[in-house]
This record gives sequence, structure tokens and C-alpha cells, in this order.
Amino acid sequence: MFVNQDIQQKLWKFTTKTSYKSDYLLQPKEWGEKIDLKKSFPNHIQTFVLELGSGWGEVAIELAKANPNTGYLLMEKKVNRIIATENLRQPLNLENIRYMTVNFQWFFEELLEKELFDTIIINFPDPWPKRKHHKNRLMSEFMLRQIYDLLKPGGQLLFATDYGPYARKTIALFRKLKGFVCGSEEYSFERPNFPVSFFEGEKRNEGKRIYYLNRTKV
Repeated sequence: MFVNQDIQQKLWKFTTKTSYKSDYLLQPKEWGEKIDLKKSFPNHIQTFVLELGSGWGEVAIELAKANPNTGYLLMEKKVNRIIATENLRQPLNLENIRYMTVNFQWFFEELLEKELFDTIIINFPDPWPKRKHHKNRLMSEFMLRQIYDLLKPGGQLLFATDYGPYARKTIALFRKLKGFVCGSEEYSFERPNFPVSFFEGEKRNEGKRIYYLNRTKV
């Protein structure tokens, strides 16, 4: 974050404060103390996936069911969505899901160790279509550099949006940063064998074109 230390400390206190309590919630306690993710999951978990803005949790729940040996960390600042996800997780007895309610646009590299994740998922972040609001977009050069640091070598970043200008801007960011490579195509309109969220289903039913951007860290 590009703010002075006093403001940083105030934001830290604000973003780490939550009334929600759960054994599956990972909250940093002290400034500068990173989460030990491996100790936060069962011992058999050896690979890790991070979903930024996990929404109501439909995607993560389906992935966690299909991949019981992978740990899923869901970062979602809206507590009601975390509670909804937990209500889906409990009856399934899924032990490979954990949550964080910290605003990851304020704090990110302060929370997690580098080269930790095999995959990072970003599904349909707010596109902030007005030019004056573009500074609020999640996908920026600064954020992509942090994501790059968190991914293991060979790790994947999976991004989806239904807003064409946002997709094109993100493609331009990827071209500028040399640490990510794509396959034969810079984007696709299909993502087979991957769970569909309620939001994505709505957009598909409306006839919206979905842009999927997959990148690999080199």
C-alpha cells in the first residue's frame, strides 16, 4: 500500500476487526505477522488455491469437493458472503476450506508468504466502468506483481470478466509484465470443467460474453 504508516496502521485495525467467529476463519493478529497457511489446514493438504473475492462460495465449494487434497483460502471482505459459504460447507464436512475477511486491496503481501499458491482465482471483480473510477479496479500492475509473488513457479492465475474493456485492459497489463505467459490464446470464451457461480450463470443467461484469461507464472 502506498500510504503513510499511521494510515496503514488505522486501516489494519479496521480491516482485521470482525464480529464473525469461526474455527475456519484465519485472521492476522499482529501487524507484520503472516498467516502460516500450511499449519492452518490438515496435514494431508499439500497444494493451495487462493480465491480473491469468493462471493457466495459456489465455485470454491465445488472445487473443494472435487479436490479434497487441495486447500482453498477464500478472501472475501463481505462477512455475509462468508457466512453463506460456511452454511454450504458445514453439511458437506469439507475440511479443506478456510476464510479471510481482510480487504486484500488494502493488505495482501503483508498477510501471506511468497510462492505459496498453485492457483489464484479472480472471478468477475467489479469492472468500475467509469473512467474516473478505474483507479479502484482490482487488476492493476501493482496487484499483478503481488499475485506473481504469491504464486509458485508454474502456478496459474485464472481471471474472468463479462466486461470487454476490462478484459482488454487486463490483457494489456499481462503483456507489459513479462512474468506471466498464456497458452495458444490470450483469452477464451469458454472454461470447460470449471464450476459456474450464480453470477456467471445469470450473465450467461443474459447472453453476455464471458472473457476467460489464464496465465502461468514463469
